[in-house]
Amino acid sequence: MNPAESSVAVLLRYPAADDERAAESFAPRRRVEIARDRVEPRGDAKELRVALVGAGNIARWAHVPALKKIPGVKLAAVYSASGSRGKSYALRFGADYCASDYDEILRDESIDAVLIATRNQHHAAQALAALAAGKHVFVEKPMALTVDECRALARAVRESGKQLTVGFNRRFAPFYRELKSQLARRAGPAVVNCRVNSPGISGSYWMADPAIGGAILGEAVHFVDLMFWLLDSEPAAVSAYSLPTGGEGTVGENNVAASFRFADGSVANLTYCTVGSKTSAGERVEAFAEGLGLATEDFKRLAIKKGTLSARSRWWGEKGYAAQLESFVKSMREGRAPEVTVLDGARATIGCLALMDSARSSEPREIDLAAVMSDE
Repeated sequence: MNPAESSVAVLLRYPAADDERAAESFAPRRRVEIARDRVEPRGDAKELRVALVGAGNIARWAHVPALKKIPGVKLAAVYSASGSRGKSYALRFGADYCASDYDEILRDESIDAVLIATRNQHHAAQALAALAAGKHVFVEKPMALTVDECRALARAVRESGKQLTVGFNRRFAPFYRELKSQLARRAGPAVVNCRVNSPGISGSYWMADPAIGGAILGEAVHFVDLMFWLLDSEPAAVSAYSLPTGGEGTVGENNVAASFRFADGSVANLTYCTVGSKTSAGERVEAFAEGLGLATEDFKRLAIKKGTLSARSRWWGEKGYAAQLESFVKSMREGRAPEVTVLDGARATIGCLALMDSARSSEPREIDLAAVMSDE
């Protein structure tokens, strides 16, 4: 049994029964129709039908509202292991049906793409299953939790001919795009500093669990990807330290200070913590090159210093979710690779795995994406 098959098989367990009649009476409904009459779009443009996989908060306030604003795109189905939650989302957002069995989505030949927003440990297996079923994939970060999952996904994308993109929304946020534009004009290496405080990822919150990557694989992957993208240079090595591990209370693995070296000579620091006060939560990213200083904070403030100071701010942070979905839909329609590829997802996971290994050993770790992925 391959990883995709095994993951799909354990999503739901149904009670055993002595005969078919008992089985029908005990088994939950795996699919519930919501809208029976589907209206085809006018004109020649084919309606893109998307299934939401995972009825979580980020889908509710970010992904689905953005998706519904894209012309010619239909939220066709909602999968959730919680039948009531899936039905609630399907009714709220106008899906044709909801399902409590992922196989219902995979078997539906009318579904063009899946948007995976489940818990981190399910991402890779659900993405593999969708690719095998001939569907494009938008998967929230992290794409994968292990090197083997990264390799399997790269192989599946290549063999299926389908697209996979990863939810690295910062690449599409206006202030981060401005940072990249400014850094692209530099004449030499740069210094980047990322400071992130996520006090909500603590206690019994599921993402704090180191067994499934904790906050580093769950969230810090954003910043490994961001540093690569801003510098347009591959990470080559990392040296990291964490707070003490194994004690009660604070999860030491989720609180790290790491320094990265990049192929072009640039260096970057990532400070990621969960122990800070909620009054100081958020992120600040700074970048420095010859004659240039840049800073952005919480998607709301941007400062550019080149002899004189240019500063801008906005009341509400634009985080790039809508722009990335629009870009992905466009890439599907045009049959070209998405702006964020499976290798980008692999780089972020592999970089964080190296970071965590360095923190455990107190030794630097080399990062060679090409070598690691060539073994697949």
